[in-house]
Amino acid sequence: MEYRAALGIGGARAKETKTMATIAVNTSRLPIPDKLIKGNEIITKSTANPDVPGNAALVTSLTAAQAALVATNAAAEGNRLAGVQLTKARDAALGTWNAAVVALAGFTESATDGDAVKILTTGYTVRAEAAAPQPVAPVINVHVSYTGMPGYSEVRWKRESNADAYVVQRSPEPITEASWVNVGTVTEAKFEGNGVTPGQKYWYRVAGVNRLGQGPWSDPALRPVM
Repeated sequence: MEYRAALGIGGARAKETKTMATIAVNTSRLPIPDKLIKGNEIITKSTANPDVPGNAALVTSLTAAQAALVATNAAAEGNRLAGVQLTKARDAALGTWNAAVVALAGFTESATDGDAVKILTTGYTVRAEAAAPQPVAPVINVHVSYTGMPGYSEVRWKRESNADAYVVQRSPEPITEASWVNVGTVTEAKFEGNGVTPGQKYWYRVAGVNRLGQGPWSDPALRPVM
């Protein structure tokens, strides 16, 4: 808003312009403690301020809001700190409880000589025997893709549930029993390989491996020729 007056030579008025200032509140991003400090400053300096007549009701409203925020913030902080302490106490109690359960379990297992019937009378359960390992089935859905870099390929396949790892072999065209060479062993159902000649046909095959040994080879998959 501008205020203008005219005052000049011989009674003529020259133009003056006065720009109205606007308040920069800038409290939205302040943490609550800083908001309360700022609130106290505003209340103190605005109360009975002769430059701002008629602000008493609004100062009273801000004073009440300030008091409410002080009280609720103190309660919230108290609850937060109490919650932290209670959580620590609970975690300590939980650790003690777990240790006691394990200690009693060890004594019970020893005292009953591992007799499942006797163990079940104590409230503990009996651990199921581990299932015997199963042979690895043939790997399926082997797919070879071009990575965009000459000589580089990515091989992916469907994960075999009984496999702990996978052996990957590669063969140039034409395939013979002697043409296959190991190019890697991985634990994930994918392999990134390099070292092939761009423009040359290469085949890949994959076999799963576990404690019982290596499973059958997958059907060969052809690398895209680039």
